[in-house]
Amino acid sequence: MPRIAWIGLGSIGEAISTNLAQYAPLAEPVLVWNRTAEKAERVAAATDRMEAARSLADAVSRADIVCLCLADDAAVSGVVDVVGEVDVSGKLFVDLSTVHPDTNQAQADRLQSLGAAYIACPIFGGVAMAIERQITLVLAGPSDAIAKFEPFTKDIICKDTIKLADQPLREAGMLKLVGNFVRFSAIEVLCEATVLSEKIGLPKETLARFVEAMTPGPSAGQLAMLHSGAYSDLTTSIAPISMALKENGYLNDLAQQSGARLRTLDTVTAHAERVNEMRGPDAKLLAIYGSIREENGLPFDRK
Repeated sequence: MPRIAWIGLGSIGEAISTNLAQYAPLAEPVLVWNRTAEKAERVAAATDRMEAARSLADAVSRADIVCLCLADDAAVSGVVDVVGEVDVSGKLFVDLSTVHPDTNQAQADRLQSLGAAYIACPIFGGVAMAIERQITLVLAGPSDAIAKFEPFTKDIICKDTIKLADQPLREAGMLKLVGNFVRFSAIEVLCEATVLSEKIGLPKETLARFVEAMTPGPSAGQLAMLHSGAYSDLTTSIAPISMALKENGYLNDLAQQSGARLRTLDTVTAHAERVNEMRGPDAKLLAIYGSIREENGLPFDRK
């Protein structure tokens, strides 16, 4: 079995790598590396199926498959800069980070020039879903590279995959951004509908019954968080506003390049920017509900 290294232990990276170590049929522990070494040591200490690498170069040099799960484009580029100093010939890099589609292609070109293979593998689903192995992964890249990583995906770290074998790498990044735009837009509508219901006197229980019957999935749980006031709680596993702003920026760039106008994107971004200014980058995406409440003469926090 190939040896796997996991680079990046943010909340979702920690959840996925822990499942990989626990459920994958690996002969050797998963090597883990994080910019904060203490976190890698803490995560690895929880199981004998993980090992904290001495350095990034150590993790990459000892692995056959290197998974990247990093915060942004700069972090990915910085890791690849270091990787370029190590012999990576024959290795497979799987990038689960959410980055601009152009970044996927740039890093793929760079690693391929060094003799390595590259898969773009964005994630659909948040931390709570990752813990329960309910996320969906997009797999874009050469079919032989996908085949090498695929045995470690379904029922090990994810519920399902969307394969884009031998298709342009940009498609994975574009799908991630468009898919999240659909999700963010649905949250915007849910927040607006909740405010409208309060303004016109529609009981929250009645709206909840409709949502549960007609829009199954995460909407019912999100609505419950709006009604309870938990949308302003920084400890929830809902995506942070900083992530939404980053991805909306990427999508806006693609829209401008293509000449598309996305009015819903403008609205979601305006609310997200206001929340970021008022509550900081760690505020949760659902906190746009508070911004919409204020626009309609209600207090940000629902008591």
